[in-house]
Parts: sequence; C-alpha cells; structure tokens
Amino acid sequence: MVNEKNIERFSGYADLYNTVRPTPPEIITKAVLLYSKNTTKTIIDIGSGTGLSTLIWKDIAETIIGIEPNDDMLNEAERNIKESNISFRKGLSNNTGLSSEYADIVSISQAFHWFDIDSTLEEIYRILKNDGVLAIFDCDWLPAVDWVVEQAYDKIRKKADQICESQEKHAVRNDKNSYINRINNFGKFRFTKEVVCHETKKCNPEGIFGIALSQGGIQDALKIDKTFQNDVDEFYELVKSRMNSEFEIIFLYRLRIAVK
Repeated sequence: MVNEKNIERFSGYADLYNTVRPTPPEIITKAVLLYSKNTTKTIIDIGSGTGLSTLIWKDIAETIIGIEPNDDMLNEAERNIKESNISFRKGLSNNTGLSSEYADIVSISQAFHWFDIDSTLEEIYRILKNDGVLAIFDCDWLPAVDWVVEQAYDKIRKKADQICESQEKHAVRNDKNSYINRINNFGKFRFTKEVVCHETKKCNPEGIFGIALSQGGIQDALKIDKTFQNDVDEFYELVKSRMNSEFEIIFLYRLRIAVK
C-alpha cells in the first residue's frame, strides 16, 4: 500500500534538498562492500531522491539505477547527474519494475521510514541476487553541532509534525529504531547487522538552517500554517546567534546490513 502523502512530501524544494543535504560518506560504501561477496556489477538505489545517495556508487558498479517516485526529485537527479553508468527511473520501493535476482546491492538512504516495510522487503528480496546485500542508512537530524540549536530544532520539528498530523490525510513515517527487528521478523535474510559510523564536515549557519529547512515535515507545515514561518525565522536567528561563520559538525550514520 502506498501513502501518496509520503511521496508528495518531497515536492517543491528539490533544489534546496540537493544543495544542503549531505552526500553519504565513503565509509558507507566501504562497510557495505565488506559484506558483498558478489562481483558488484549492479546496484539499485531505492528512494534515490536527487541522486546524492546514488552518486556514491559511481566508481563501484557497472550499472547503477536510482528508483524514485517523486517527479521533482527525479527531475533534479536527472538534471545534475550525467555519469554514463547511472540512470534513474520512476518507481516505488515495493514495485521497482526490475527483474528477479537482478541486483548485487540494494541501497536505501534516508528513505526507508517512508516505505511500506513488509512489501518493500519482499520486493528487495526478490530483486537481490543470492549473497546480495541490502544496505539501509540514515544520519541523525540535526548533526551534532550545539545543544541549544539542536534542542530548538527538536522543538520546531515536533510542532511541524503536530501541524501536519492535524490534517485528515498526512504522511506517516516508520520508527527508524525498528529497522533491524523488522528485517529480522521478515525472516528471509541470512545475516543482519547494524553498523554505526560518522563523518566530520565544515559548515556555516546557513548550512545548518538549510538542513533544517530541507526536512519534509517543516516544508509541509509551512504550506499548511503560514504562522509557522515565525517559528522558522526564530530558529534561524538562534542559529546565527550561536554559530560562527564556519565550524565543524558531525553527521552520525546508522547502517543496517542484510545478506540474502
């Protein structure tokens, strides 16, 4: 079953998303390849968005396909990524349109919480080759930066969720902490593991604010309740008051591995 609101949530700000969201670090691909014993020819990136998570595989596989249901995100990916071994197609996590036993690796970045998990796992298991690897990874929002800023972000994020959930139809997310249990309960993968890693990056106040503004819930809340802009503006002023022109932040990643 597909919740259309989960797909619509990412319309209208693909350029902002592509500019401020982090590109997953190299440690992710290195960790995944430790568990992939196949010759890595084909990688499928489901929920590929603007292609940030698709591009990280460009030097690893012969064929890389991003699957994305949102037109704005899909168009942004096709506009920006021109590598000859990367292509994008419209599709769903539980209906990729790909052949069975097609992929060596299935990658899902910052997206699994929007999927229908049971039907998605069935589809992934179907398209993976034997010994193929499922890799699901997310980073924590906000990155580690400043406790006052992070506390304020949590406050406006919760208010945004309340605004969105006041609507009769709204996006619904899965609990990221449940992933390993859900994969284990699926019962078909031979091995599962959760890996934690991090990346340190340089940032500035506009970057932190942009990361916050790129969250789908905040974008939806701004469309529903115009007064929510006041909360967003206050958050921006707080970020500017707490942060210098350039500083280090730490993205904390959680990678879940499953081997077919």
